[in-house]
Amino acid sequence: MDFISMDIATVTHSITGSGVRYLELFLQEYTSIFKEKVNPACPKCLTEYLTRYKNHYKAMANTSHYRLHAKYENIPLEFGSPILVNNGNITNEYAQQLLLHKNGERYFAQIPTPPVKKAKQDKKKDKPLTNTPDISVNEITNENTAD
Repeated sequence: MDFISMDIATVTHSITGSGVRYLELFLQEYTSIFKEKVNPACPKCLTEYLTRYKNHYKAMANTSHYRLHAKYENIPLEFGSPILVNNGNITNEYAQQLLLHKNGERYFAQIPTPPVKKAKQDKKKDKPLTNTPDISVNEITNENTAD
C-alpha cells in the first residue's frame, strides 16, 4: 500500500476493495517499522504518525552522501534559482553544482571521498635514448686534466 501519496483523510476514512480499512493497514505497517505503541483514537497523533512515516521513506530514498551544514539548509542551487537545496532533497548533481560556487566546500559538513581509480599500467618499456653520444671514460678524464 502506498501511504506516502495519501493524505490523512484518505488513510482514516477509506477502505480497500476487500473491506479492510486503510487505517488498520497503515497502523500495522507503522508499528512494524517504528516498533512503538500507537493511539488510533487520537487524530493529532495519526497526523504525526503519517508525517513521520512519509519523512522516513523520503530519507531512505535520498542516497547522496553529501550533507550540508545546518546554517546552509535551503540554500538556492544558484543565483535566482527556485530550487532550494537541503539535506532532504540533495542529490549528487545538486552537490556538484554547489561545489562549483566560489568556496563551495564551506556549505558541506560531509563530502564523500571520490573512489580511487587504479591507473592502467602501460606495457611499454623504457627505450634507451638514441640521440645522446657515447662518452668514454678516457674523454672525461682528458677534459679534467687539460686545465
